[in-house]
Amino acid sequence: MASVIYSRIGKVNNKLKNILIYLSLPVQIVVVQIIAANPLLVEKFYTGLFYKKLSHFLRILFGDFSFPIGQILFYSLVTGLLIAIVKHIRKLILRQISFKEFGRSSLLGVFTFLSIFYFLFTGMWGLNYHRRPIEEIVQIKEEPVSKAELELLCRRLIQLTNASRQQLTQDQKHALRLPITHNQMLAQATAGFQRVAKVFPELAYAHYSVKAVYVPQVMSYFGVSGIYFPFTGEANVNMHPPAYLLPGTICHEMAHQIGFASEDEANFVSYLVCRLNPNPFFEYSGNYMALRYAMNRLRKINPRAYKKMQRYYSAGLKQDLVENRRYWESFQNPIEVFSEWFYDLFLKANDQKDGIKSYSKVVELLMGEFRKNNLNYPVKTFPGPKNKFLLLNQR
Repeated sequence: MASVIYSRIGKVNNKLKNILIYLSLPVQIVVVQIIAANPLLVEKFYTGLFYKKLSHFLRILFGDFSFPIGQILFYSLVTGLLIAIVKHIRKLILRQISFKEFGRSSLLGVFTFLSIFYFLFTGMWGLNYHRRPIEEIVQIKEEPVSKAELELLCRRLIQLTNASRQQLTQDQKHALRLPITHNQMLAQATAGFQRVAKVFPELAYAHYSVKAVYVPQVMSYFGVSGIYFPFTGEANVNMHPPAYLLPGTICHEMAHQIGFASEDEANFVSYLVCRLNPNPFFEYSGNYMALRYAMNRLRKINPRAYKKMQRYYSAGLKQDLVENRRYWESFQNPIEVFSEWFYDLFLKANDQKDGIKSYSKVVELLMGEFRKNNLNYPVKTFPGPKNKFLLLNQR
């Protein structure tokens, strides 16, 4: 009799546990939406306090390891999930479980995984999507961009990109001089953050933890240049694409590390810290990245003006644009399309309504900066060592 009672109690407890698992995810989503309605509180108590301390701790804990722990954990997790799925399907094939039990346990497993992942991801980083907008931090106005203004921005960026490319031109064939190795590039990335943080403390970066991924070609097949792994605090960078793309990617992932979750905001931070980095290779990478986003926008709204602007590209810049296009075309495959669809869905699930298109919204932020200072950065405004490089930005 007692065993029957205990059995029934156990079944009731299992049902209650399953109900809690099913309810956990929607409850978490509702709580996050309530929190997201108060960006100033998120900025003060989450980004500026909890996340700042947590990310510092993770970067101190894992930053000294020479290998990308986050990448290894990610691949291990994917492998473990695939093994679990195969074993579960095998049980069904061998008729060790019924179709009803297979469906019930599968649904329960999916909800359990999503609930745990959502809780950890949101708590350890995801709430940064709801912090104070960066335009308030750097004191610019994000307003609609007119066609005329966009042309002026593109012309200015072409001027800056040509000038910074000229600093790196090696010979009459316009070959690119690479004055820095990959390891030096990773180590040099903090210099721009140090300079910008003197004016905007929210952009301060401490406890460096940026690593090159293993087998970077795999990431290129997925169309991915870098990824921030919030569970270890590491910025993982694909160092296989053309070198002039890398500083912009590195600083983009570092922007994620300091709490700028939105892709357009991470792009904007990357632009600022690249432009103000004392190494001219970073300056070129930042200008190149900003120019591509601005020109892509111009191509969509005014193709004639776009073609006209292309005439002002320097020979070296044209070479780099062709090289970049050929590189990514060599990795085009159906997997990349799925990867883009999945990431678009992921961004929209985190209240990034434009999904993967949010990367290009950096144009509005660049325009705000352009209206404020014409993309000039005087030495006296951003003091630091080797200021001679900053003078080049004022051409």
